[in-house]
Amino acid sequence: MSDGGRLLWIVGVFAAATVGMLIGIWIGGDIEAGIYEDILKKANLPAECWEKISAGAQDLVRELEGGEKPAATKAE
Repeated sequence: MSDGGRLLWIVGVFAAATVGMLIGIWIGGDIEAGIYEDILKKANLPAECWEKISAGAQDLVRELEGGEKPAATKAE
């Protein structure tokens, strides 16, 4: 086998391993998110808790999108 053919095999193996790793991370994250959703569904939380969870999630999304931090956490 020539050096070019050997290099092509090495690159192909590493590319396949990288793609497999990324797919595994994606699937693992999806499974973990589903577990957290199931826990919250079975927790039977009162309406006030759901409002706080929703507000916290919206604040987190705003912060991740580059928006301003909510007023309650600015002092921290």
